[in-house]
Amino acid sequence: MSIYNAIVIPKICNAILKSYQNYWPRDLLQVYVCSPLDFHAQTMNWDCGYRNMQSMLTSYLNCDSEVRDQLYSTGILTIPTLMDLQKKIENAWFNGFDQIGGMQLDYTLFNTNKWIGATEVVAMLRSCGIKACVADFDFTSRQCDLNTMVQIIWRYFQTRCEKQKNDNFNSFNERSGFVAPLYLQHQGHSRLILGVEKWVNGDVKLLILDPQMRKALQFSQKQGEEANILRQGVGTHGLNSKSKYQIAYLAEISLDYDETDFSKIIVDELRHPRLQYI
Repeated sequence: MSIYNAIVIPKICNAILKSYQNYWPRDLLQVYVCSPLDFHAQTMNWDCGYRNMQSMLTSYLNCDSEVRDQLYSTGILTIPTLMDLQKKIENAWFNGFDQIGGMQLDYTLFNTNKWIGATEVVAMLRSCGIKACVADFDFTSRQCDLNTMVQIIWRYFQTRCEKQKNDNFNSFNERSGFVAPLYLQHQGHSRLILGVEKWVNGDVKLLILDPQMRKALQFSQKQGEEANILRQGVGTHGLNSKSKYQIAYLAEISLDYDETDFSKIIVDELRHPRLQYI
C-alpha cells in the first residue's frame, strides 16, 4: 500500500478570520470559529477520516494544554502519520475500547485501505485518556431533523466561544481559550466543522472543512475567500441529502461513568440525561 504525505495548509482558522476582516457580508450577524488548526488534505479516496484526525490533533497539540499532556503521555508528541493512527486505533481495540466497531473491521487497520469513522476517532482519543464523545443524528427516527442538528452545532460553538471570551481575562488558564472543531461523519465521507454563522434572516450556516484535495487547491488559489469556500447552508452542497450523521467532539463536562470501564463502550452521548447539548 502506498501512503502519500498529505498537503498541509497551516493555521487555516486564522485565514478564515482574516477573510471576514477583509469582507464582512452585509446580512451576517455573528460568527464563531474554533481554535487554530492545520488543514491536512486527502491523498486517497478512503483516507478522509485519518486526515481529519490529523487536522484535529494539530488543534489539540497547539491549543489545549490538558489534552496535549494526555497525548504526550501516550507517546503522541507530533502529528502521527496515517499508519501511526491505524496502529493507535488497533491498540485502542486491543485495550477494550469500542469492541463492536473493532469487530466490524476485524480488529485490523494497519497497512489496509479500510475507512474509519467517528467511533474509531473517539475510541482512539479515549484510549489516550481524552474525554471524547459521539452524538448520533438519525433523521429517519423522526426524533430530530437536520435543522435540529444545526441548532445543536450552533449552541456548541456559541457557548464555548462566549466562554472563551469571558475566560480570556485569566491568562494562566490555557484551556479556557480552546474551542475544539467537530468531526462530522456520514456514510462514505467525513468532514470537520470549524465554525458557524448566523444571518439576519435567522439562517445558521456551517463552516465545513472538506479534506478533499480540490478544497486544498481552492484555498491555495483563492486566498482571502476562505469563508466563502467553507460556508454551507442547510439546503446546499448535499448537507440535506443524508439521513444519518455522527459527530465526534470533546466533552466539556464530566460524565457519570467509570473511566476505565464504561467509557470503553462508545454510545450516543447526546441522549445522556445530563447533556442538553454537545
